Amino acid sequence: MKQEKKPFLDYIHNFRGLAIIFIVGIHSIISIPWEGFSIAKSLLVGVFNNGTVLFVFIAGFLFYYLCHDTFDYFQYLHKKLKYVIAPYLIISIPAIVDKLFFDDGGHWWMTVDFQEASVLYKIFLMVTTGRHSGILWFIPMISIFYFCSFLFRLFSKHKLFDYLVPIICILGLWTVRFGYHANPLISFVHFLPIYLLGMWVAKHRLRILSAHIFWLFSLIGIYLAMTILEVYGIIPVNKYLDLRDLKEMVFVFNLSKLKAILLCFLLIIGFNRLNDFRFPLLNKTGNDSFGIFFLHLYIINFVQILERKQLLPIKGLNTLSYIIYLLAIILVAIVIIFMIRKVFGKHSRIIVGS
Repeated sequence: MKQEKKPFLDYIHNFRGLAIIFIVGIHSIISIPWEGFSIAKSLLVGVFNNGTVLFVFIAGFLFYYLCHDTFDYFQYLHKKLKYVIAPYLIISIPAIVDKLFFDDGGHWWMTVDFQEASVLYKIFLMVTTGRHSGILWFIPMISIFYFCSFLFRLFSKHKLFDYLVPIICILGLWTVRFGYHANPLISFVHFLPIYLLGMWVAKHRLRILSAHIFWLFSLIGIYLAMTILEVYGIIPVNKYLDLRDLKEMVFVFNLSKLKAILLCFLLIIGFNRLNDFRFPLLNKTGNDSFGIFFLHLYIINFVQILERKQLLPIKGLNTLSYIIYLLAIILVAIVIIFMIRKVFGKHSRIIVGS
């Protein structure tokens, strides 16, 4: 079945471009010691934290928007295998080689059983969990969403979808366990309400996008208030970050997750109202979002090596140097993607996802 061509949504594209900046932003801010004004760092962490929520929300939105009317499950899986899983496997090679032959084995998941296992088993474990890299856990997790896509589509056509998704989303505010050390199934449970919310918003997008300007400014006010509360420690962001090193899911009310959900509504309404404006940086990062995702941690790791060898012109980050650092990481990733496109042409998406 040939899928109907849907109109391109600029506001979602800009949203995606900003989401990848958030993800690079949180990873870069924790990669080098901070020497500047501490409140500035807390503010930046408060803004960039939970950027993955934005990415999963967009994934759910686009799945409903593109696949609700016409859907070929096997064609859908083929595209995901080709343009997400294949580049994941290719990009994983350096990290897996590092963990197999050069890493000191100090990570909690590198147990005695793991150390004594065969190379093939080690590779299998890393590929199916993403533990070989601090960001690649996302791909095994999102792959579960891909394989369950036919169930999500069936659910979205049921009359209970409109009523159950908000309830699921509220219940989902009590999970905080996800990330680098997580089992993909645990991460799936954590992000399932966000993905379904993205689908729900896509279904009701005309009503949501036409919301009165009062609601937009209300969301801005609530978001800013919650960010200030995070900066001053009233909302304990670090508590949620610290929980990520546990091996099981923790159930506690997650205000930061709620804040990220509010930001999703704020951005989708805001970018729609600014639809006539052009955002060159967001357009570019939106186009190259998967490539930037796959490459940015390697770039950060290279910078960390330079920092440890004292080859950087700075001793630590402050607000200005951090902004330059963040933009430099994105620029280098875009340049690498450009070079890969020059070499591999239309096949570059299989290599690096963009």
